Amino acid sequence: MRLRSSVSVAVTLGVLACLWMVRAQQPPPQAAFPADQKNIELFQRISQYPAKLAPYLEQVRASDWVAKGAPEAYVAQLTSARQQVDAIRNEMSALAGHPENMQESMRALFRVQAFHRTLDSLMGGLRKYQNPALADLIQSVAVEDQGDLGKLQEYILELANQKEQEYAVVDHEAQRCRAALSKEPVKRK
Repeated sequence: MRLRSSVSVAVTLGVLACLWMVRAQQPPPQAAFPADQKNIELFQRISQYPAKLAPYLEQVRASDWVAKGAPEAYVAQLTSARQQVDAIRNEMSALAGHPENMQESMRALFRVQAFHRTLDSLMGGLRKYQNPALADLIQSVAVEDQGDLGKLQEYILELANQKEQEYAVVDHEAQRCRAALSKEPVKRK
């Protein structure tokens, strides 16, 4: 039993040493998707679309709708929509600083999508309880970002593909190292 755990530790250390040597031989990694001007402009544009809606959202009076029989949920949706305007700006700024970060990319996309879902629901209440023309205006401004959101989705798919390729290379090297180490005789004390 003791020999088996010693062999396991030796193999693990050998694999780590092999990976370290392979890593040391490679040039330093560059960001898969550098923060080039095109991507930074994309992130900035997406962050500005919801801000265009802020003055219109200030005209929405969801709390007055409750007296007309509207559900309280509309008040919460309006509050959420207003908060998401700032959150989208912050997350897009973070993404511009770390465009290769898959988690930040997905968080930013999901935030914008959640904003649109909240806005769509809120517009139903705005049409019914306050002003259909204002709802139409808000929705016409809200759809302006659809082309850029499509580009962000493409960007994230390309980023995911790049990360998957990087993982495949690391996995291949790890398998190669394990195979090389398994051929070496075990040193016994």
